Amino acid sequence: MFALSRLRLLYPAASADHLLAFATRGAALFRAGGLDSTAQRCHFFLAQAGHESSGLQARSENLFYSAPRLMQIWPARFPTPEAALPFAGDPEKLAAKVYDGRMGNLHPGDGFRFRGRGYIQITGREAYAEVGRRAGLDLLASPDLANEPEHALAVACGFWSWKRLNALADAGDYTALTRRINGGLIGLQDRFAWLERAQRCIPWNTPGSLPVATLRAVQAALKARGLYDGSVDGVIGRRSLAGIAALRAEAALPPAGGLDAGVLEALGLAPARNSSLASLTTP
Repeated sequence: MFALSRLRLLYPAASADHLLAFATRGAALFRAGGLDSTAQRCHFFLAQAGHESSGLQARSENLFYSAPRLMQIWPARFPTPEAALPFAGDPEKLAAKVYDGRMGNLHPGDGFRFRGRGYIQITGREAYAEVGRRAGLDLLASPDLANEPEHALAVACGFWSWKRLNALADAGDYTALTRRINGGLIGLQDRFAWLERAQRCIPWNTPGSLPVATLRAVQAALKARGLYDGSVDGVIGRRSLAGIAALRAEAALPPAGGLDAGVLEALGLAPARNSSLASLTTP
C-alpha cells in the first residue's frame, strides 16, 4: 500500500528504519484498522501523525520549556511569569504539575513516565494501557516501545481505534478529529498543511475521483454562493455535502446526484477531460 518512495516524499525528515517499518507493516495495520477503506481515513491519519511526530520522527515529549512558552501552552495553569518560572527547564517537575492525577496517572512520577510518545504522542497511564492492549504491547511496563520503529505504527493505529477516529474521518470533520487527538486545536493550521501534503504525496486512485484542487474549488464556489461555511480544504464532509444538496435544488438538478458533472457545470467548474466522474454522495 505504501511505496517507500512515497513515504519519503511525505516524511522526508523520518529516519530510514521508521520509513522501512512503516512501508513493511503499513498495509496490514491499515487493513486491520479500516484505514485503507477511504481516502479520508488514510489521509487524516497520515496528516495527524505527521503533525504530532514532526514528520514521523517518533520521540518522547520534551517538556523542556521556557516560562513564556509555558504561558502559551498552558495559559490557565501558568497565567503569569511567576507561576511558570518554577517549572521552566525542569521536565519532571513540569510533568508532575500538568499530568499527575489525571489521564489515569495514579502514582508519583506517572506524569513524566507516561508523557507523550510515538507518532500520535499518546499521553497518560490510561492511554498507555488502552493503546498497549490494542497493539499487543505492554506499554505500562515498557513505555518507550511506543517510539520503536517496529511498534510505533501499531501504537498509533491502536490510539486511532481507541479514540474511534474513523467515524470523525467519515464525517469529514478534521477539526473535531484534531480536538479528540489533542484535547484542543493546537497547531490546527499546521495539521491542515500536513493534510494537503498527505493528499498530494499519497494519491488515492479510485474510478472517477477528483483532484483535491477541484474539491477545494467546489468548496470555494459554494462558499461564494453562501451555501457552505466550512474550510476550503478539499475534504468533502457533511457540510460540503449539504451545500452541494442546496446547490442541486437551486439549479433544478436531480436531488440524489451528489457531486457530479451537473454540479461542476453549475459552479462553472468543468470536470476533467476523459474522466468518468463518479457521483460522490457520502464523505
